Amino acid sequence: MNTNSDMSTSIDDLQQNENRSGKEFAPMNDRATQVANQKVMDTLLQDRVLGQCKSQSLARLLPKVTQQRFQSGDAIFRANEKADHFYLLLSGTVRMTSAQGQVLDMTNGHFGEEAASDAALYLAEVTCTLDCEVLCIPRAAMMNLVEANATLKTDLFLSLTGRFSGQEMVRHVASEKKEGVTHSKMVDVIGWALALLCPLLILEFGEQWHLSNKAIIFSAIFSSTVIMWAFSLVDDYIPSLFALLVILVTGLVPAGVILSGFSSDGFLMALSTLGLGTVVVTSGLGYRFILWMLARLPNSQLWHNVGLFITGSIITPIIPTANGRIAIVAPFYLDMVESLSLKSRGAAATRLAISCFGGISLFSAVFITSKSVNFAVFGLLSPQGQDKFQWLTWCMAALVAGFTLVALNGAAAFLMFRNQERAHLPKEIVEQQLALLGKVKTREWAAIAGIVFMVVGIVTSSIHRVQPPWLGFTMFFCLLLCGSLDKKELKEKVDWTFLLYMSGITGIVASFNFLGLDKELGATLQSLGSYMRTNFELFVLLLFALVNVIRIVVPINAAVVILATVLMPLADINGVNAWVVGFIVLMFAEVWFLPFQCSYYLPLQELNRKHGLYSEKSFLWFNAALNFARLAAVYASIPYWKMLGIL
Repeated sequence: MNTNSDMSTSIDDLQQNENRSGKEFAPMNDRATQVANQKVMDTLLQDRVLGQCKSQSLARLLPKVTQQRFQSGDAIFRANEKADHFYLLLSGTVRMTSAQGQVLDMTNGHFGEEAASDAALYLAEVTCTLDCEVLCIPRAAMMNLVEANATLKTDLFLSLTGRFSGQEMVRHVASEKKEGVTHSKMVDVIGWALALLCPLLILEFGEQWHLSNKAIIFSAIFSSTVIMWAFSLVDDYIPSLFALLVILVTGLVPAGVILSGFSSDGFLMALSTLGLGTVVVTSGLGYRFILWMLARLPNSQLWHNVGLFITGSIITPIIPTANGRIAIVAPFYLDMVESLSLKSRGAAATRLAISCFGGISLFSAVFITSKSVNFAVFGLLSPQGQDKFQWLTWCMAALVAGFTLVALNGAAAFLMFRNQERAHLPKEIVEQQLALLGKVKTREWAAIAGIVFMVVGIVTSSIHRVQPPWLGFTMFFCLLLCGSLDKKELKEKVDWTFLLYMSGITGIVASFNFLGLDKELGATLQSLGSYMRTNFELFVLLLFALVNVIRIVVPINAAVVILATVLMPLADINGVNAWVVGFIVLMFAEVWFLPFQCSYYLPLQELNRKHGLYSEKSFLWFNAALNFARLAAVYASIPYWKMLGIL
């Protein structure tokens, strides 16, 4: 190709020259520009194929569109070159020459459909015959557009094959690398060996540890389950189903106990919020909200992080499950990374992931309505304690811990992920993306109504006495009844594997308690009571260490229930406020180091595996370090609690 193309004056340098089949090909070189004008929008909407796409998908596409000018005689692309851009002709004339020598002159429309198909190479040559101006769309952006519009791929294929009568379509499979979970064979071998050997050792030596027969069998099953999680030998929901199956087959506990997770309040709440999250995302409401926020926030990394963090924090007291909150907020994170053109797995995208995750998790213990297990702790308070620590009082008593945690999290993220990336999204593009979305659609109003219903229902629950899970299920049913959530979305968009995982965990915990293992564990913790009374600061440190050990094998909610059931009565006996001990348990139970320990991290991890957004290694190291911020937050709260007279 000629390299003397007359490029349009640029706003921002976008891409470097690419090497195509040994030749320099630069229709998208370092002087190409992102375009934000009405002409581009009109061209997209008026194209006979792209104009049929969903407005939300076109809005997502807009930031990826660049503009290019060519002089007469310049080759835009040649046959058998890598098909990595799709083109829309704005002005001028181009000549398309097929491999068989057929010639077609074009003064409008699109070409380069191969970039939106499985064809890896262009099938024809396109040359500029009269100075022309084109819009260029990268292959990755076109693939996202195809994914969002079911018929687009077929329409473009028909456009390509119908251009030259009798032209034969040559299909080359384009290679696309997708990141997945990779393990060395040695790690897998060690993991499976431990998953088989540990249960055998427990069965052999369990009696020497003074365990009952049922406790021995349960421990053997549970050890194998935990090892499968720890080594990521299979998908996370499979070990929990394995435990359910083996416990059912052995008759260790009644079926109603081990399967209780499928009828639990947590299951109803998770299903309902996942359904609501699906409508929020697929209706375009979530993307509209992100664009609205980007249009109003200062165009800087700091405010983008603050905005996403606030989004998660706002819904924390409204959606009483972290899993439900991440289902709603994670798509916002994906949209922001793509809209801001952040570097894949770069520091900026990783810091934004931390803000996303922190927004939905850091205040989990601060609001009584943020997690169902908080109500379990509330239920363990005395009647006088329950009267005292209602929603507002609970929040006030927890404020210092919450804000300390947020401050440490924000400062550490700022220091660890400093970078030179700048936002690549002018405000004009954001406003035009909003314009492409048009007025709020019916399904978006349905999502808004669902959110408002949940907020009002939870806030007024003391009046109508209807529990949040049933409010959520009512909202979920209404979305189905009105057609806002259709059958296809219910099957494909709701994360059923996560629901299996969560229900399996709930059943395992119920079996643990049914067998009395929680009481046996509690008997070993009696000595902690004396430290509560004589040296509370040391008690906090010992409890933090204990929770870290327990959380290696016990899920968050189970750890809270077990420890709170044992320690809160001990607090009453030793003259310590039971709420303080229960709150500390809630704070410490959120610590985790490996993904399998935190169920509400898994949806974000899965999103990252699909799209390659942030550096998971950096994220996990940051999270491991910030676990100790929870300890600091509790110590910072001790003087505050003493001032309030609750310690």
